[in-house]
Amino acid sequence: MYARLLQHPWIVRTIPVCILLLLGLLWGGVPSIAKYVIATGVHPLSYSFWILSIAASVLIIITFVSGRRLPPRRHIFFYVVCGVSGSALPTTIMYYAVSWIPAGLMAILIAVAPIFTYLSGMVVKVEKYHPLKTLGILLAFIGMLLILMPDSVAQMKAPVWAILLGLLTPAFYAVNIVYAALRRPPSLHTLDLSVAMIIAAATTMLFVNIFFAPFFELWNAEPLIALLILYHGVLTAIAFSLFYYLIKISGALFSSQVSYSATIFGILIGAYAHGEVLPLFVWLATAAMFAAIWFIQKARQLTEESQSPNR
Repeated sequence: MYARLLQHPWIVRTIPVCILLLLGLLWGGVPSIAKYVIATGVHPLSYSFWILSIAASVLIIITFVSGRRLPPRRHIFFYVVCGVSGSALPTTIMYYAVSWIPAGLMAILIAVAPIFTYLSGMVVKVEKYHPLKTLGILLAFIGMLLILMPDSVAQMKAPVWAILLGLLTPAFYAVNIVYAALRRPPSLHTLDLSVAMIIAAATTMLFVNIFFAPFFELWNAEPLIALLILYHGVLTAIAFSLFYYLIKISGALFSSQVSYSATIFGILIGAYAHGEVLPLFVWLATAAMFAAIWFIQKARQLTEESQSPNR
């Protein structure tokens, strides 16, 4: 009975949308959680270590429970590069930046990742030119100018250097995506890559914390702070798993729309949790960013369709 119910057309159409919204809620809340925890005195490096360590532990458990094996060790260098560029560096930078800028603004900046991915891909020739992509880049540039306008910066009380620092997060995400596209072993499963990447990132942050940050004793933290860190680590693992499941059932193009929902939820959660009110120019910038992402995704879709053998 339940199997037939799950195969109902309405259920089949609804599940991907629900996962997309849930991912937006989970990822959109990350900047607000980080801003609150770091404001209590937790060092960004320590915070990054605990989040990645908890996420790695949960993903290892999910791997064994699902009957899979841990990723092969022969690709360790690839895992480390992906873990550092795609997780350890961008998340740590985000935790530093969000202590200076609104959480909602950080959510907007993270959404710029597809723009940086296209630019990086053009440099190494893994992305093909398309007029719509150029239009997307132009809109993204206009969006960034709107965010960096003196009136916007003054109303948000956000230093320009902190906004530029925050932009390094999507920039590193883009570098990781392009590197993975160029160097990823053909036989490596996407979920295996995620597990290995998080383990490598957590291990890297362990050594960074040993030498550069005071060790944060999670077990001695205030209950609320400890719970928020545990929650963030677990949701990171769950979100990774859900995202790749969404790609499996709905494809990469539909799944990429999570950037829209994460940004919207990030702005709303920042407003609710921290009382943030973003200026008009930032809302206009957000619209420009959304349009830019749409044009780039549309260009990729048209390129794939033109190369399809069924045409």
